[in-house]
Amino acid sequence: MNSIYISNVRVLQNGNLEPAEIEINDKTISDIHFRSKNTQSEKLEKEIPSIRIDLGGKILYPGFINSHDHLLASFLPKVGGTTKHLSWLAYDNLYKSSGIFAERQQIDIELLYYLGAYKNLFSGVTSVQDHIPHHVQEPFKNSLPVKLIHDFYLSHSIGNYSLGWGEGAALEYKLAESSNKPFITHLGEGLDEDSISSLRKLEKMNALGPNSVLIHCIPFGPREVEMIAKAGASVVWCPTSNIHIFGKTTNIKLYLDAGVNVCLGTDFSPSGATNLFSEISFAKSLFFDLYEAELSDQTLLNWITTNPSKAFRTPNIGGIHKGGSADFLVFEEDGKNEISVSSRSAGQIDLMVIDGSPMLASSSYKNLFSDLGIECESIQIEGKEKLVAGSPLSLLGQVSANIGYKKELAFLPIL
Repeated sequence: MNSIYISNVRVLQNGNLEPAEIEINDKTISDIHFRSKNTQSEKLEKEIPSIRIDLGGKILYPGFINSHDHLLASFLPKVGGTTKHLSWLAYDNLYKSSGIFAERQQIDIELLYYLGAYKNLFSGVTSVQDHIPHHVQEPFKNSLPVKLIHDFYLSHSIGNYSLGWGEGAALEYKLAESSNKPFITHLGEGLDEDSISSLRKLEKMNALGPNSVLIHCIPFGPREVEMIAKAGASVVWCPTSNIHIFGKTTNIKLYLDAGVNVCLGTDFSPSGATNLFSEISFAKSLFFDLYEAELSDQTLLNWITTNPSKAFRTPNIGGIHKGGSADFLVFEEDGKNEISVSSRSAGQIDLMVIDGSPMLASSSYKNLFSDLGIECESIQIEGKEKLVAGSPLSLLGQVSANIGYKKELAFLPIL
């Protein structure tokens, strides 16, 4: 069992950054001690694990959660963007008739899943909600470098264009409710009448409630937002993809003002953000453009940690607390003394840990990888040497071999 002692770190506690010491046993935070003038450290100093990490006063962030992606479609370049559409189906038809989709079809499904996993890893994501039927993701859920949120019920969407995933929204929601799991569906992904009426259809199916996680919700106004808020449902915002496909996005301020639990997602690579870092930055900028108001970095952090933890009913992730999963990341020292997530990049990650194991780190953590027996390779990100678990360089080589030429992907910024 891996035992790690982390000292000299700051953790967000009750709205403040507090000095702390953390003990990790295997995949779990076994203890956390917040230090103050009145706090003694005798308990910690009795038995300190042999693996010790002094983080020099840096901020320890919970591992980020990407609330909406389709890992099977992790391929570039993006398609479309010039012509805007009224429905997701119109864009999907454009994408599936493109040369990029034909090229993607030459790549083994396992390689695509690993591409999507590393795309998320390089933006601080430790857990991702891969919206697809269970039988597709099942072979990969325990082997990827990031964790898949896999305990859920689903529909593809609500409306005439639904792909028929699951056993129907009514039954899927009932099963989710009885087992305390989320029911996840695209909803209102478009500007046409089918999208506009989708919330009413969901309500008639008795599938709108506190277990509902609704992706997009673009065309809805105050009345519909009030329905969603009253039901206690969560909403996932994917602004980059919305603007790319439709030229419009969810009126997210309505949802915030109504107290809806809002989460952030990248959507799939053909239309979505390069990665979650990019999505966070775009969300902040777009919010200001739309509403002439600042979206705080604390709010953005909530959208990628505590809010999705609530939405997906996974209290073990999205926070730093005793008994929670040992998923966290630390950024290189940059002099910041407050929460900062809106201007981050892969090169700034100093240490990223998932289930107690380092997955991406600066080269100074080489001994940590070796002490825990984790195979890694050296890569260059933004001119900085990093260590990453597994071999994304080999992965890119395999992808290139599948399609017959050297492929470069913006979401894997490595050399």
